[in-house]
Amino acid sequence: MPSMCSGPQGQSRKVCIVGAGISGLRAAGLLAAAGFEVTILEARDRIGGRIHQSARFGLPVDLGASWIHGTEGNPMVHLAEKACSTTLACSAVYSICDSIGVWLGSDTARRHYEEVWEILEVVMDKSRTETSTLQDSVKMMDFFRQELGRRCLGEKEPATYKNLMSQIVEMWGAFMGDDCERQGLKNLWLDAGLEGGIFGLMNLILNGNVWLIFPDNLFMASTYKDIMASLCSVASDKASLRLNCEVSNISNNGIQNVAVEAVDGFRGVFDDLVVTTPLGWLKRNENVFSPPLTPRISVAIRSLGYGNLDRVFIKFPEAFWHPKDSTMNGFPGSKPEKAQTPTFPVESLFLRPTYAADTNPAHWRQEIISFSSLPAPFSQPVIMFFAYGQWARHITGLVRGMAQDCQEYYQILDDNFRPYYSKMPNYDPSSSSCKPLAFMSTDWQGDKFAGFGSYTNLPTASGDCLQHFEALQEGMGETRGIWFAGEHTSPPGGLGTVHGAYWSGGEVAKKVAQRYNVTIDL
Repeated sequence: MPSMCSGPQGQSRKVCIVGAGISGLRAAGLLAAAGFEVTILEARDRIGGRIHQSARFGLPVDLGASWIHGTEGNPMVHLAEKACSTTLACSAVYSICDSIGVWLGSDTARRHYEEVWEILEVVMDKSRTETSTLQDSVKMMDFFRQELGRRCLGEKEPATYKNLMSQIVEMWGAFMGDDCERQGLKNLWLDAGLEGGIFGLMNLILNGNVWLIFPDNLFMASTYKDIMASLCSVASDKASLRLNCEVSNISNNGIQNVAVEAVDGFRGVFDDLVVTTPLGWLKRNENVFSPPLTPRISVAIRSLGYGNLDRVFIKFPEAFWHPKDSTMNGFPGSKPEKAQTPTFPVESLFLRPTYAADTNPAHWRQEIISFSSLPAPFSQPVIMFFAYGQWARHITGLVRGMAQDCQEYYQILDDNFRPYYSKMPNYDPSSSSCKPLAFMSTDWQGDKFAGFGSYTNLPTASGDCLQHFEALQEGMGETRGIWFAGEHTSPPGGLGTVHGAYWSGGEVAKKVAQRYNVTIDL
Protein backbone atom coordinates (compact mmCIF):
# COMPACT_ATOMS: atom_id res chain seq x y z
CA MET A 1 0.00 0.00 0.00
CA PRO A 2 1.26 3.51 -0.74
CA SER A 3 2.37 5.79 2.04
CA MET A 4 0.55 9.11 2.05
CA CYS A 5 3.63 11.06 3.15
CA SER A 6 3.65 14.60 1.83
CA GLY A 7 6.39 15.73 -0.51
CA PRO A 8 8.59 18.76 0.18
CA GLN A 9 6.77 22.05 0.66
CA GLY A 10 5.83 23.69 -2.60
CA GLN A 11 6.90 20.72 -4.69
CA SER A 12 4.51 19.76 -7.46
CA ARG A 13 3.37 16.17 -7.87
CA LYS A 14 1.92 16.08 -11.39
CA VAL A 15 2.61 12.90 -13.35
CA CYS A 16 1.70 12.01 -16.94
CA ILE A 17 1.35 8.38 -17.99
CA VAL A 18 1.61 7.78 -21.75
CA GLY A 19 -0.37 4.65 -22.57
CA ALA A 20 -3.33 2.96 -20.87
CA GLY A 21 -2.12 -0.60 -21.19
CA ILE A 22 -1.64 -2.76 -18.13
CA SER A 23 1.68 -1.17 -17.10
CA GLY A 24 0.26 2.34 -17.46
CA LEU A 25 -2.89 1.52 -15.52
CA ARG A 26 -0.89 -0.15 -12.77
CA ALA A 27 1.46 2.83 -12.40
CA ALA A 28 -1.41 5.31 -12.56
CA GLY A 29 -3.43 3.49 -9.93
CA LEU A 30 -0.54 3.35 -7.46
CA LEU A 31 0.54 6.95 -7.96
CA ALA A 32 -3.00 8.31 -7.80
CA ALA A 33 -3.64 6.37 -4.57
CA ALA A 34 -0.48 7.92 -3.14
CA GLY A 35 -1.80 11.42 -3.76
CA PHE A 36 -0.18 12.27 -7.07
CA GLU A 37 -2.12 14.20 -9.71
CA VAL A 38 -2.11 11.69 -12.55
CA THR A 39 -3.07 12.19 -16.19
CA ILE A 40 -3.20 9.20 -18.55
CA LEU A 41 -2.89 9.88 -22.28
CA GLU A 42 -4.02 7.03 -24.53
CA ALA A 43 -3.75 7.16 -28.34
CA ARG A 44 -6.52 4.63 -28.90
CA ASP A 45 -10.24 5.03 -28.28
CA ARG A 46 -10.03 2.36 -25.56
CA ILE A 47 -7.81 1.16 -22.73
CA GLY A 48 -5.82 -2.07 -22.68
CA GLY A 49 -3.23 -1.69 -25.43
CA ARG A 50 -2.27 -5.16 -26.61
CA ILE A 51 -4.85 -6.66 -24.26
CA HIS A 52 -8.12 -6.46 -26.16
CA GLN A 53 -11.21 -8.55 -26.84
CA SER A 54 -13.79 -9.05 -29.56
CA ALA A 55 -17.30 -10.50 -29.24
CA ARG A 56 -17.85 -10.78 -32.99
CA PHE A 57 -18.46 -14.53 -32.67
CA GLY A 58 -20.78 -14.09 -29.69
CA LEU A 59 -18.63 -14.90 -26.69
CA PRO A 60 -15.63 -12.62 -26.19
CA VAL A 61 -12.15 -13.81 -27.16
CA ASP A 62 -8.77 -12.23 -26.45
CA LEU A 63 -7.24 -10.74 -29.58
CA GLY A 64 -3.95 -10.09 -27.81
CA ALA A 65 -2.59 -11.49 -24.57
CA SER A 66 -4.52 -14.60 -23.49
CA TRP A 67 -2.21 -16.47 -21.10
CA ILE A 68 -0.90 -16.30 -17.57
CA HIS A 69 2.66 -17.59 -17.95
CA GLY A 70 3.65 -19.33 -14.73
CA THR A 71 1.74 -19.53 -11.49
CA GLU A 72 4.22 -19.27 -8.62
CA GLY A 73 4.59 -15.64 -7.59
CA ASN A 74 2.60 -14.40 -10.57
CA PRO A 75 0.42 -11.41 -9.61
CA MET A 76 -1.95 -12.15 -12.47
CA VAL A 77 -3.09 -15.31 -10.70
CA HIS A 78 -4.26 -13.24 -7.74
CA LEU A 79 -5.85 -10.62 -10.00
CA ALA A 80 -7.69 -13.33 -11.94
CA GLU A 81 -9.05 -14.79 -8.71
CA LYS A 82 -10.04 -11.35 -7.45
CA ALA A 83 -11.84 -10.57 -10.72
CA CYS A 84 -13.54 -14.01 -10.65
CA SER A 85 -11.96 -14.81 -14.02
CA THR A 86 -12.02 -18.37 -15.31
CA THR A 87 -8.71 -19.94 -16.31
CA LEU A 88 -7.79 -23.33 -17.74
CA ALA A 89 -4.53 -25.01 -16.78
CA CYS A 90 -2.51 -26.19 -19.77
CA SER A 91 0.67 -28.25 -19.59
CA ALA A 92 2.43 -30.52 -22.07
CA VAL A 93 1.00 -30.70 -25.60
CA TYR A 94 0.04 -34.25 -26.59
CA SER A 95 -1.86 -33.50 -29.79
CA ILE A 96 0.53 -33.21 -32.75
CA CYS A 97 -0.10 -33.61 -36.47
CA ASP A 98 3.06 -34.50 -38.37
CA SER A 99 4.37 -33.04 -41.62
CA ILE A 100 2.36 -35.40 -43.83
CA GLY A 101 -0.90 -34.83 -41.98
CA VAL A 102 -0.91 -37.89 -39.70
CA TRP A 103 -1.67 -37.46 -36.01
CA LEU A 104 0.92 -38.89 -33.65
CA GLY A 105 -0.22 -41.15 -30.85
CA SER A 106 -0.73 -39.08 -27.71
CA ASP A 107 2.01 -40.92 -25.76
CA THR A 108 4.51 -40.41 -28.58
CA ALA A 109 3.57 -36.77 -28.95
CA ARG A 110 3.85 -36.06 -25.25
CA ARG A 111 7.17 -37.86 -24.90
CA HIS A 112 8.82 -35.90 -27.71
CA TYR A 113 7.29 -32.61 -26.61
CA GLU A 114 8.62 -33.08 -23.08
CA GLU A 115 12.05 -34.06 -24.35
CA VAL A 116 12.21 -30.90 -26.44
CA TRP A 117 11.64 -28.87 -23.29
CA GLU A 118 14.24 -30.91 -21.43
CA ILE A 119 16.80 -29.86 -24.05
CA LEU A 120 15.59 -26.28 -23.91
CA GLU A 121 16.25 -26.37 -20.17
CA VAL A 122 19.84 -27.40 -20.92
CA VAL A 123 20.09 -24.59 -23.47
CA MET A 124 18.75 -22.13 -20.90
CA ASP A 125 21.26 -23.31 -18.32
CA LYS A 126 24.08 -22.89 -20.85
CA SER A 127 22.96 -19.31 -21.44
CA ARG A 128 22.64 -18.60 -17.73
CA THR A 129 26.03 -19.95 -16.67
CA GLU A 130 28.14 -18.90 -19.66
CA THR A 131 26.53 -15.64 -20.76
CA SER A 132 29.66 -13.58 -20.05
CA THR A 133 31.77 -15.64 -22.47
CA LEU A 134 29.21 -16.40 -25.17
CA GLN A 135 29.33 -14.39 -28.39
CA ASP A 136 26.05 -12.69 -29.25
CA SER A 137 26.23 -14.17 -32.75
CA VAL A 138 25.62 -17.72 -31.47
CA LYS A 139 22.08 -19.00 -32.06
CA MET A 140 20.13 -20.82 -29.38
CA MET A 141 19.29 -23.40 -32.06
CA ASP A 142 22.99 -24.12 -32.67
CA PHE A 143 23.35 -25.45 -29.13
CA PHE A 144 19.92 -27.13 -29.26
CA ARG A 145 21.04 -29.12 -32.30
CA GLN A 146 24.28 -30.04 -30.54
CA GLU A 147 22.38 -31.44 -27.56
CA LEU A 148 19.87 -33.15 -29.82
CA GLY A 149 22.71 -34.89 -31.65
CA ARG A 150 23.89 -36.40 -28.37
CA ARG A 151 20.43 -37.74 -27.60
CA CYS A 152 20.09 -39.26 -31.04
CA LEU A 153 22.91 -41.67 -30.23
CA GLY A 154 20.62 -43.58 -27.87
CA GLU A 155 17.66 -43.80 -30.27
CA LYS A 156 16.74 -46.85 -32.36
CA GLU A 157 15.75 -44.60 -35.27
CA PRO A 158 17.97 -41.53 -34.80
CA ALA A 159 17.07 -39.87 -38.11
CA THR A 160 13.33 -40.06 -37.43
CA TYR A 161 13.82 -38.90 -33.84
CA LYS A 162 15.99 -35.95 -34.88
CA ASN A 163 13.57 -34.88 -37.59
CA LEU A 164 10.57 -34.93 -35.27
CA MET A 165 12.34 -33.13 -32.42
CA SER A 166 13.67 -30.48 -34.81
CA GLN A 167 10.14 -29.73 -35.95
CA ILE A 168 8.55 -29.66 -32.50
CA VAL A 169 11.09 -27.15 -31.16
CA GLU A 170 9.90 -24.66 -33.75
CA MET A 171 6.93 -24.00 -31.47
CA TRP A 172 9.39 -21.86 -29.46
CA GLY A 173 8.92 -19.26 -32.19
CA ALA A 174 5.40 -18.54 -30.92
CA PHE A 175 6.84 -17.61 -27.52
CA MET A 176 9.29 -15.21 -29.18
CA GLY A 177 7.03 -14.00 -31.98
CA ASP A 178 9.73 -14.84 -34.50
CA ASP A 179 11.63 -17.73 -36.06
CA CYS A 180 13.59 -19.52 -33.34
CA GLU A 181 16.57 -19.58 -35.70
CA ARG A 182 16.87 -15.83 -35.16
CA GLN A 183 17.09 -16.01 -31.37
CA GLY A 184 20.44 -15.73 -29.60
CA LEU A 185 21.93 -18.01 -26.95
CA LYS A 186 23.85 -15.37 -24.97
CA ASN A 187 20.76 -13.55 -23.69
CA LEU A 188 18.28 -16.42 -23.60
CA TRP A 189 18.55 -16.71 -19.81
CA LEU A 190 16.85 -13.33 -19.48
CA ASP A 191 13.68 -14.93 -20.80
CA ALA A 192 13.57 -17.57 -18.06
CA GLY A 193 9.98 -17.75 -16.85
CA LEU A 194 8.48 -17.99 -13.40
CA GLU A 195 8.28 -21.29 -11.55
CA GLY A 196 5.39 -23.03 -13.18
CA GLY A 197 5.99 -21.14 -16.42
CA ILE A 198 7.72 -21.53 -19.74
CA PHE A 199 11.05 -22.63 -18.31
CA GLY A 200 9.80 -23.42 -14.83
CA LEU A 201 10.03 -27.17 -15.31
CA MET A 202 10.36 -29.45 -12.31
CA ASN A 203 11.66 -32.96 -11.74
CA LEU A 204 9.69 -35.50 -9.73
CA ILE A 205 11.49 -38.58 -8.44
CA LEU A 206 9.10 -41.50 -8.19
CA ASN A 207 10.11 -45.12 -7.59
CA GLY A 208 13.67 -44.29 -8.55
CA ASN A 209 12.68 -42.68 -11.86
CA VAL A 210 13.01 -38.98 -12.70
CA TRP A 211 9.92 -37.56 -14.38
CA LEU A 212 9.73 -34.18 -16.04
CA ILE A 213 6.73 -32.31 -14.68
CA PHE A 214 5.11 -29.50 -16.66
CA PRO A 215 3.66 -26.93 -14.25
CA ASP A 216 0.66 -25.12 -15.56
CA ASN A 217 0.37 -22.08 -17.71
CA LEU A 218 -3.15 -20.70 -17.49
CA PHE A 219 -5.29 -19.87 -20.50
CA MET A 220 -7.74 -17.04 -19.82
CA ALA A 221 -10.99 -18.81 -20.69
CA SER A 222 -13.06 -15.78 -19.69
CA THR A 223 -10.48 -13.41 -21.27
CA TYR A 224 -8.57 -10.58 -19.62
CA LYS A 225 -11.53 -8.19 -19.76
CA ASP A 226 -12.49 -8.41 -16.07
CA ILE A 227 -8.92 -7.91 -14.89
CA MET A 228 -8.51 -4.88 -17.13
CA ALA A 229 -11.85 -3.45 -16.03
CA SER A 230 -10.75 -3.74 -12.41
CA LEU A 231 -7.41 -2.03 -13.08
CA CYS A 232 -9.08 0.71 -15.08
CA SER A 233 -11.58 1.30 -12.29
CA VAL A 234 -8.79 1.73 -9.75
CA ALA A 235 -6.85 4.10 -12.00
CA SER A 236 -9.78 6.18 -13.26
CA ASP A 237 -11.23 6.75 -9.79
CA LYS A 238 -8.46 9.21 -8.97
CA ALA A 239 -6.66 9.78 -12.30
CA SER A 240 -7.68 11.66 -15.42
CA LEU A 241 -7.92 9.51 -18.56
CA ARG A 242 -7.82 11.10 -22.02
CA LEU A 243 -8.50 8.80 -25.00
CA ASN A 244 -7.73 9.46 -28.69
CA CYS A 245 -4.69 11.41 -27.53
CA GLU A 246 -1.64 10.45 -29.58
CA VAL A 247 1.51 11.98 -28.10
CA SER A 248 3.66 13.70 -30.74
CA ASN A 249 6.29 15.55 -28.72
CA ILE A 250 7.99 15.15 -25.33
CA SER A 251 10.45 17.89 -24.44
CA ASN A 252 12.43 19.20 -21.49
CA ASN A 253 15.92 20.38 -20.61
CA GLY A 254 16.17 19.31 -17.02
CA ILE A 255 14.53 17.67 -14.05
CA GLN A 256 11.60 20.07 -13.97
CA ASN A 257 8.76 20.58 -16.40
CA VAL A 258 8.31 17.81 -18.94
CA ALA A 259 6.22 19.28 -21.75
CA VAL A 260 3.90 16.99 -23.67
CA GLU A 261 2.08 17.68 -26.92
CA ALA A 262 -0.45 15.49 -28.71
CA VAL A 263 -1.96 15.29 -32.17
CA ASP A 264 -5.42 16.22 -30.85
CA GLY A 265 -4.12 19.57 -29.59
CA PHE A 266 -3.46 18.54 -26.00
CA ARG A 267 -0.70 20.49 -24.26
CA GLY A 268 0.50 19.81 -20.75
CA VAL A 269 3.46 20.31 -18.44
CA PHE A 270 4.33 17.72 -15.81
CA ASP A 271 6.99 17.02 -13.23
CA ASP A 272 7.35 13.39 -14.23
CA LEU A 273 6.44 11.45 -17.34
CA VAL A 274 6.09 7.65 -17.60
CA VAL A 275 6.24 6.29 -21.16
CA THR A 276 4.56 2.87 -21.34
CA THR A 277 4.33 2.61 -25.13
CA PRO A 278 5.50 -0.71 -26.68
CA LEU A 279 9.13 -1.23 -27.62
CA GLY A 280 8.12 -1.30 -31.28
CA TRP A 281 6.63 2.19 -30.94
CA LEU A 282 9.82 3.47 -29.33
CA LYS A 283 11.86 2.03 -32.19
CA ARG A 284 9.92 4.16 -34.69
CA ASN A 285 9.38 7.27 -32.59
CA GLU A 286 12.65 8.27 -30.94
CA ASN A 287 12.23 11.62 -32.69
CA VAL A 288 9.34 12.41 -30.34
CA PHE A 289 11.85 13.12 -27.57
CA SER A 290 13.57 16.49 -27.45
CA PRO A 291 16.42 16.61 -26.53
CA PRO A 292 17.13 13.09 -27.85
CA LEU A 293 17.18 10.04 -25.62
CA THR A 294 20.50 9.22 -24.01
CA PRO A 295 22.81 7.06 -26.18
CA ARG A 296 22.48 4.18 -23.70
CA ILE A 297 18.69 4.14 -23.95
CA SER A 298 18.72 4.62 -27.70
CA VAL A 299 21.09 1.66 -28.16
CA ALA A 300 18.85 -0.48 -25.94
CA ILE A 301 15.74 0.36 -27.96
CA ARG A 302 17.45 -0.35 -31.26
CA SER A 303 19.17 -3.56 -30.12
CA LEU A 304 16.32 -5.50 -28.51
CA GLY A 305 14.12 -7.52 -30.84
CA TYR A 306 10.37 -7.04 -31.32
CA GLY A 307 8.33 -10.00 -32.50
CA ASN A 308 4.89 -10.44 -33.98
CA LEU A 309 2.17 -12.89 -33.01
CA ASP A 310 -1.20 -12.68 -34.71
CA ARG A 311 -4.29 -14.86 -34.55
CA VAL A 312 -6.84 -16.22 -36.99
CA PHE A 313 -10.17 -17.36 -35.53
CA ILE A 314 -12.48 -19.73 -37.40
CA LYS A 315 -16.05 -20.28 -36.26
CA PHE A 316 -17.92 -23.45 -37.26
CA PRO A 317 -21.58 -24.45 -36.89
CA GLU A 318 -20.49 -27.02 -34.32
CA ALA A 319 -17.27 -28.51 -32.97
CA PHE A 320 -17.12 -31.40 -35.45
CA TRP A 321 -13.63 -32.37 -34.20
CA HIS A 322 -15.05 -33.56 -30.91
CA PRO A 323 -15.79 -37.29 -30.79
CA LYS A 324 -19.31 -38.50 -31.38
CA ASP A 325 -18.63 -41.40 -29.03
CA SER A 326 -18.48 -40.03 -25.48
CA THR A 327 -16.38 -43.00 -24.39
CA MET A 328 -13.42 -41.63 -26.35
CA ASN A 329 -10.99 -39.03 -25.08
CA GLY A 330 -11.32 -37.25 -28.37
CA PHE A 331 -7.74 -36.27 -28.99
CA PRO A 332 -5.98 -37.68 -32.05
CA GLY A 333 -4.14 -40.92 -31.44
CA SER A 334 -5.94 -41.65 -28.18
CA LYS A 335 -7.03 -45.07 -27.01
CA PRO A 336 -10.60 -45.86 -25.88
CA GLU A 337 -11.00 -45.21 -22.20
CA LYS A 338 -13.14 -43.25 -19.80
CA ALA A 339 -14.21 -39.85 -21.09
CA GLN A 340 -12.18 -36.84 -19.96
CA THR A 341 -12.81 -33.12 -19.86
CA PRO A 342 -12.04 -31.49 -22.16
CA THR A 343 -12.86 -34.11 -24.80
CA PHE A 344 -10.39 -32.57 -27.27
CA PRO A 345 -7.09 -30.95 -26.26
CA VAL A 346 -6.98 -27.20 -25.95
CA GLU A 347 -3.64 -27.02 -27.79
CA SER A 348 -2.47 -28.85 -30.91
CA LEU A 349 0.56 -28.50 -33.20
CA PHE A 350 0.81 -28.96 -36.95
CA LEU A 351 4.43 -29.63 -37.87
CA ARG A 352 6.00 -28.30 -41.12
CA PRO A 353 3.09 -29.21 -43.41
CA THR A 354 4.11 -30.67 -46.77
CA TYR A 355 0.47 -31.07 -47.83
CA ALA A 356 -0.26 -27.35 -48.37
CA ALA A 357 2.26 -26.51 -51.08
CA ASP A 358 -0.05 -24.09 -52.90
CA THR A 359 -0.60 -21.78 -49.92
CA ASN A 360 2.34 -22.68 -47.68
CA PRO A 361 5.36 -23.58 -49.82
CA ALA A 362 7.71 -22.59 -46.96
CA HIS A 363 6.08 -25.23 -44.70
CA TRP A 364 5.35 -22.78 -41.89
CA ARG A 365 4.17 -24.73 -38.86
CA GLN A 366 0.79 -24.11 -37.21
CA GLU A 367 -0.48 -24.09 -33.66
CA ILE A 368 -4.11 -24.01 -32.61
CA ILE A 369 -6.32 -23.44 -29.60
CA SER A 370 -9.66 -25.27 -29.54
CA PHE A 371 -12.16 -22.97 -27.84
CA SER A 372 -14.68 -25.82 -27.81
CA SER A 373 -12.49 -27.41 -25.13
CA LEU A 374 -12.88 -24.50 -22.72
CA PRO A 375 -15.14 -24.94 -19.70
CA ALA A 376 -18.75 -23.76 -19.83
CA PRO A 377 -19.97 -21.13 -20.39
CA PHE A 378 -16.92 -20.11 -22.46
CA SER A 379 -16.88 -23.09 -24.80
CA GLN A 380 -17.69 -22.30 -28.44
CA PRO A 381 -17.07 -24.02 -31.82
CA VAL A 382 -14.03 -21.90 -32.65
CA ILE A 383 -10.46 -22.79 -33.59
CA MET A 384 -7.76 -20.15 -33.19
CA PHE A 385 -4.53 -20.35 -35.16
CA PHE A 386 -1.38 -18.62 -33.92
CA ALA A 387 0.71 -16.99 -36.64
CA TYR A 388 4.15 -15.51 -36.06
CA GLY A 389 7.24 -14.42 -37.98
CA GLN A 390 7.19 -14.72 -41.77
CA TRP A 391 3.95 -16.73 -41.77
CA ALA A 392 2.16 -14.00 -39.84
CA ARG A 393 3.55 -11.29 -42.11
CA HIS A 394 2.35 -13.26 -45.11
CA ILE A 395 -1.16 -14.08 -43.93
CA THR A 396 -1.99 -10.68 -42.44
CA GLY A 397 -0.65 -8.99 -45.55
CA LEU A 398 -3.07 -10.97 -47.73
CA VAL A 399 -6.15 -9.55 -45.98
CA ARG A 400 -4.95 -6.23 -44.56
CA GLY A 401 -7.55 -3.53 -45.04
CA MET A 402 -10.34 -5.91 -46.06
CA ALA A 403 -13.72 -5.94 -44.36
CA GLN A 404 -13.85 -9.11 -42.30
CA ASP A 405 -17.36 -9.91 -43.47
CA CYS A 406 -16.61 -9.74 -47.20
CA GLN A 407 -16.41 -12.83 -49.41
CA GLU A 408 -12.83 -12.20 -50.57
CA TYR A 409 -11.60 -12.09 -46.98
CA TYR A 410 -13.43 -15.36 -46.21
CA GLN A 411 -12.13 -17.09 -49.32
CA ILE A 412 -8.48 -16.11 -48.79
CA LEU A 413 -8.41 -17.32 -45.21
CA ASP A 414 -10.36 -20.47 -45.99
CA ASP A 415 -7.95 -21.36 -48.78
CA ASN A 416 -5.01 -20.86 -46.42
CA PHE A 417 -6.36 -22.67 -43.37
CA ARG A 418 -8.49 -25.46 -44.85
CA PRO A 419 -5.43 -27.70 -45.25
CA TYR A 420 -5.14 -27.77 -41.45
CA TYR A 421 -8.68 -27.79 -40.13
CA SER A 422 -9.44 -30.52 -42.66
CA LYS A 423 -6.98 -32.72 -40.75
CA MET A 424 -9.08 -32.45 -37.60
CA PRO A 425 -10.94 -35.59 -36.47
CA ASN A 426 -14.33 -36.28 -38.09
CA TYR A 427 -13.80 -33.77 -40.91
CA ASP A 428 -16.17 -34.40 -43.82
CA PRO A 429 -15.99 -31.97 -46.76
CA SER A 430 -19.59 -32.73 -47.65
CA SER A 431 -20.89 -31.85 -44.18
CA SER A 432 -22.18 -28.36 -43.45
CA SER A 433 -20.86 -28.76 -39.90
CA CYS A 434 -17.33 -28.68 -41.28
CA LYS A 435 -17.77 -25.51 -43.32
CA PRO A 436 -16.63 -22.33 -41.52
CA LEU A 437 -19.30 -19.75 -40.73
CA ALA A 438 -16.86 -16.85 -40.40
CA PHE A 439 -13.24 -15.85 -40.00
CA MET A 440 -11.65 -13.17 -37.86
CA SER A 441 -7.99 -12.16 -37.81
CA THR A 442 -5.77 -9.78 -35.89
CA ASP A 443 -3.13 -7.50 -37.36
CA TRP A 444 -0.89 -6.30 -34.54
CA GLN A 445 1.99 -5.93 -36.98
CA GLY A 446 -0.12 -3.47 -38.95
CA ASP A 447 -0.98 -1.49 -35.80
CA LYS A 448 1.20 1.60 -35.27
CA PHE A 449 0.14 1.99 -31.63
CA ALA A 450 1.27 -1.60 -30.96
CA GLY A 451 4.58 -0.70 -32.56
CA PHE A 452 3.79 -2.94 -35.54
CA GLY A 453 4.29 -6.06 -33.47
CA SER A 454 3.54 -7.87 -30.25
CA TYR A 455 6.34 -8.18 -27.69
CA THR A 456 10.08 -8.11 -27.04
CA ASN A 457 12.50 -10.90 -27.91
CA LEU A 458 16.26 -11.49 -27.84
CA PRO A 459 17.77 -12.02 -31.29
CA THR A 460 21.37 -12.67 -32.19
CA ALA A 461 23.67 -9.64 -32.55
CA SER A 462 21.78 -7.71 -29.87
CA GLY A 463 24.73 -7.21 -27.53
CA ASP A 464 24.38 -7.48 -23.75
CA CYS A 465 20.61 -7.38 -23.26
CA LEU A 466 20.91 -7.18 -19.48
CA GLN A 467 22.52 -3.77 -19.92
CA HIS A 468 19.74 -2.79 -22.33
CA PHE A 469 17.04 -3.69 -19.82
CA GLU A 470 18.84 -1.85 -17.05
CA ALA A 471 19.05 1.26 -19.24
CA LEU A 472 15.31 1.20 -19.91
CA GLN A 473 14.47 0.48 -16.27
CA GLU A 474 16.60 3.42 -15.14
CA GLY A 475 15.21 5.73 -17.81
CA MET A 476 16.01 9.42 -17.46
CA GLY A 477 14.02 9.90 -14.29
CA GLU A 478 16.75 11.35 -12.10
CA THR A 479 17.99 13.79 -14.74
CA ARG A 480 14.95 14.66 -16.85
CA GLY A 481 11.93 13.21 -15.05
CA ILE A 482 11.25 10.76 -17.90
CA TRP A 483 10.71 7.08 -17.07
CA PHE A 484 9.81 3.93 -19.02
CA ALA A 485 7.56 0.96 -18.27
CA GLY A 486 6.17 -2.02 -20.16
CA GLU A 487 7.08 -5.66 -20.68
CA HIS A 488 10.36 -4.53 -22.29
CA THR A 489 11.43 -3.02 -18.93
CA SER A 490 10.25 -5.92 -16.77
CA PRO A 491 12.27 -7.39 -13.91
CA PRO A 492 13.66 -10.92 -14.63
CA GLY A 493 11.00 -13.48 -15.42
CA GLY A 494 8.58 -11.10 -17.08
CA LEU A 495 9.87 -10.38 -20.59
CA GLY A 496 7.07 -10.45 -23.15
CA THR A 497 4.37 -11.24 -20.59
CA VAL A 498 1.37 -9.55 -19.00
CA HIS A 499 2.77 -10.00 -15.51
CA GLY A 500 6.04 -8.45 -16.68
CA ALA A 501 4.20 -5.34 -17.87
CA TYR A 502 2.23 -5.23 -14.61
CA TRP A 503 5.41 -5.56 -12.55
CA SER A 504 7.08 -2.76 -14.50
CA GLY A 505 4.18 -0.43 -13.77
CA GLY A 506 4.60 -1.05 -10.06
CA GLU A 507 8.37 -0.60 -10.15
CA VAL A 508 8.24 2.69 -12.03
CA ALA A 509 5.56 4.03 -9.68
CA LYS A 510 7.88 3.31 -6.74
CA LYS A 511 10.74 5.19 -8.41
CA VAL A 512 8.63 8.24 -9.20
CA ALA A 513 7.26 8.31 -5.67
CA GLN A 514 10.71 8.08 -4.12
CA ARG A 515 11.64 11.41 -5.70
CA TYR A 516 9.00 12.97 -3.48
CA ASN A 517 9.87 10.96 -0.37
CA VAL A 518 6.71 8.92 -0.79
CA THR A 519 6.88 5.19 -0.21
CA ILE A 520 4.84 2.75 -2.26
CA ASP A 521 4.87 -0.83 -0.99
CA LEU A 522 3.93 -3.31 -3.70
